[in-house]
Amino acid sequence: MLTQRKADFIMVIAVLFWGLSYVLTRYGLDDLGVYNFMAIRMGLGFLIAAMLCYKSILKTNKKTLAAGAVLGALLFLTLSGTNFGLLRTSITNTVFLISLTAVFVPLFSTIIYKKLPDKKIIIGTIGAAAGILLLTLTGISGLGIGIGDILCIAAAAVYAVHIMAAKKFVEDPKIDALNLGIIQLGFAALYAAVCTFLFETPVMPESTDIWFVIFFLAIFSIAFGCVAQIVVQKYTSASHVGLIFALEPIFGAIFAFIVYSEILLPLQILGGALVVLSVIWIELDVDDLKKKLKTKKKKESGV
Repeated sequence: MLTQRKADFIMVIAVLFWGLSYVLTRYGLDDLGVYNFMAIRMGLGFLIAAMLCYKSILKTNKKTLAAGAVLGALLFLTLSGTNFGLLRTSITNTVFLISLTAVFVPLFSTIIYKKLPDKKIIIGTIGAAAGILLLTLTGISGLGIGIGDILCIAAAAVYAVHIMAAKKFVEDPKIDALNLGIIQLGFAALYAAVCTFLFETPVMPESTDIWFVIFFLAIFSIAFGCVAQIVVQKYTSASHVGLIFALEPIFGAIFAFIVYSEILLPLQILGGALVVLSVIWIELDVDDLKKKLKTKKKKESGV
């Protein structure tokens, strides 16, 4: 049984790998088509995870399979938007725009449950929107917001739906969270393979560098990261997950600077900071934090 602290630590490690995955994916897409790269990467990730957990996978029921097909489709759409976006905008822009997922989740919740958004959501959304403008309108290309930025924002919206659907599915006692996390990878790989044959020419990588990138992503970003995200949602709060996700653009921007020497302009730094701070503002429960601080002070004072 995982504790919340261990679950949060696992998510931080997963987010670290996701931050690195943007740089590695951009490198891999120089040699392979988007769907082709996704099919191999997701397929290997599924096989690795399934082999490691084969006893559990063999017990997968129809309900878990159906849920996996849905999550796999959402994951496929998310990665498609992200990867096509990566080819049309900077890595740094991509990681900051994808982090808007944490803004979309509460926004979509207010729409689904038909209630007015809280003041903090309104403020956070305005802050994130301002951050997007600064990030994209002062981009490295100097051309302003483009199709790559739009694709990344769309991918963030789809991933928000994925997170909400995954949370709903794992609450069902008939659905095994671990199996669901693995099965979604298989379906995502299947969808990518179909698109590869329909829209691209299927090829296998010839470079050992690309194979290294694919295996690294398959093991750490896919087999570990995507499965961990589903499993830990049972042991930690949505607010903790959202706050940890805010680290992804920071990790991604650092790796983009180290590998591709992407340097942010001053207004871009401000825009990125606004996006991250808006995500933290939306996810942070200020009232609960105040209560915990008061309780801690009382214990320390012996009251």
